[in-house]
Amino acid sequence: MNIIWGDRIGLRRFEDYLTDAQIARVYRWSCDRELLRWSGGTPTELTLSEFRDRLRGDSHFGPNHRRAFFIVTRTGELIGRVGCFAIDWDEHEAELGIVIGETAYWGQGYGREAILTMLRHLFQTTSLERINLFTFNDNVRAQRCFAACGFRTVGAVRRFSPDVGEFDGVEMEITRREFLADFKLPMRQIPVSQDML
Repeated sequence: MNIIWGDRIGLRRFEDYLTDAQIARVYRWSCDRELLRWSGGTPTELTLSEFRDRLRGDSHFGPNHRRAFFIVTRTGELIGRVGCFAIDWDEHEAELGIVIGETAYWGQGYGREAILTMLRHLFQTTSLERINLFTFNDNVRAQRCFAACGFRTVGAVRRFSPDVGEFDGVEMEITRREFLADFKLPMRQIPVSQDML
């Protein structure tokens, strides 16, 4: 199993095998109304057994327009997930999403480290040039976290989600050039290849 390591956390590919106990943990996050309220989701209606079958089935496909990871600690504990979705390889852009599912890890910089690790990996190994994201207007904690990772606010937007319907949100973005300059990482010539990770 390949893990992309930061200092305290690693990004473990979504496609890698999860134990039943790990799936039960992810299922708990998927049923937590308060947690999902901040991430823009709604609780799953699946049973644990159905959720396990769906998760293991999804992990075999590795879709071209999504790159998803579980966030793990150095001791192997699953604490959240992060990913890029709606990847447009022609436009070289994607949308970021993150959830720290274990609330004991909130407010300690784990989300920020996971985002920075994800961005470093994507911008140094793929042809993506721009990553954007959307938050609810009142999710100030997330907006501060994203700003600390180099994202800048684009503006207010009206969004639609199948889970929550229409909502007013804040769009933020970062480019590869900005990220690599801000964090003093080398600018490399990235091959225009879609077989990343």
